[in-house]
Amino acid sequence: LYAAGQATAGIAGRDVTIVQQTDYPWDGRVTITVKTAGAARFDLMLRIPGWCRRHALKVNGRRAAAKVTRGYARMRRQWRNGDQVELSLAMPIERVEANPKVPQDVARVAIQRGPVVYCLEQVDHAADVHGILLPDSAKLTARLKPGLLGGAVVVTGRGLATDGRGWAGRLYRPSRGPATRAVRITAVPYCLWDNRAKGAMAVWLPRR
Repeated sequence: LYAAGQATAGIAGRDVTIVQQTDYPWDGRVTITVKTAGAARFDLMLRIPGWCRRHALKVNGRRAAAKVTRGYARMRRQWRNGDQVELSLAMPIERVEANPKVPQDVARVAIQRGPVVYCLEQVDHAADVHGILLPDSAKLTARLKPGLLGGAVVVTGRGLATDGRGWAGRLYRPSRGPATRAVRITAVPYCLWDNRAKGAMAVWLPRR
């Protein structure tokens, strides 16, 4: 897990400080600065998460290559004071599906961006969140919402809400075909749900 901060350790007979700057998990950019009184040769192991399918590395502004083994990119070199490593982890918005052996989630998808799984909260929607469908063609957009619980990235787009009218208290009726209307959806990080108004929440959304 990447987080802003710094740590000092004895490496190759001298103190080496690693300073890390990042807005992870909202942003996939991580900057690492090496601070040392003299040159030191050691391995810098950078975690490449399993969800990440594309990453890029730079050292002092130049592209660098590193072999990824067991989830870590190994960068071995003679490090000098002020050397800077830039790691970029691609964070596209993805629709995630479950194994079909999970019957509850068949024909449903969850929204994920980077390591963060998202959900719909009732507080953000007039329509019942359990009746919102996500079309495969719907364009989803990520944006930072500074006022949401200290600042978090939300995902917005267009969904379809089922029409709950005409049931007159009945539990079943002859099928009339799908009756839906377009609605705007806002998905928030699952880890942040239930911190505002009480209400329903949905992670797995029916596909359309």
